[in-house]
Amino acid sequence: MKKHLIKPSVLVVLAATVSIPLVTWWSSVGNPQAYFTDNFPPGQILYIFSKLAGLVAVGLLGLQCLLALAKRLGGTGVLLSWSAKAHKVLGVLTFSLIVLHASLFFAAVSVRTEAPAWGLLLPKFTHGFYSQQVSLGLIALCLLCLGVFAGWKVASGSKRWRIGHSLWIVVLPLSFVHALSIGTESRFLPMLILILGISVLLLLAGLVRLKEPLTRKIKLTFGA
Repeated sequence: MKKHLIKPSVLVVLAATVSIPLVTWWSSVGNPQAYFTDNFPPGQILYIFSKLAGLVAVGLLGLQCLLALAKRLGGTGVLLSWSAKAHKVLGVLTFSLIVLHASLFFAAVSVRTEAPAWGLLLPKFTHGFYSQQVSLGLIALCLLCLGVFAGWKVASGSKRWRIGHSLWIVVLPLSFVHALSIGTESRFLPMLILILGISVLLLLAGLVRLKEPLTRKIKLTFGA
């Protein structure tokens, strides 16, 4: 029997994870064709598509982490397991959307200010709340680049890079905070449910994951 890259249960979750940001974005910005007119500030069309890439990316990033963790669990976690190839494909797609989000935002600011926004490429935590949160996103992106590189090295057979690929533990919370703090659409109810839902499931999966070695150690200690 041919083994599916992604189980039907995962496809349902994946479809919901992509659909929620798309519907949220459309309900917020409306028909994007209107933004090609002269009635909007320069670079606005770049802003709205940066939003779209960011909304979809934050959902997929959370899902990618959840599915990777669920694969290591038994029981119901098997329902959300998938192949290593599917993990790589979604990882590349998610990373590409995050880079696209950052690139479009950089381009939008550059068009709006009529000068390259090089200042965005350096973290700044003393220039107000908005600048702080943009810097938080920049740090998350840099750490994600390291994590993706580490993942590539692990896939190439270098197991010592596994700790680097585990940077998602830091990247994901930074990304969620970044999205919820300055992303207007991220605070819409559907996106809140998606982000908080993924966060709760990750927490539960993490607790189960930590519980397994502890349970084994107790059994070995007391001979259960």
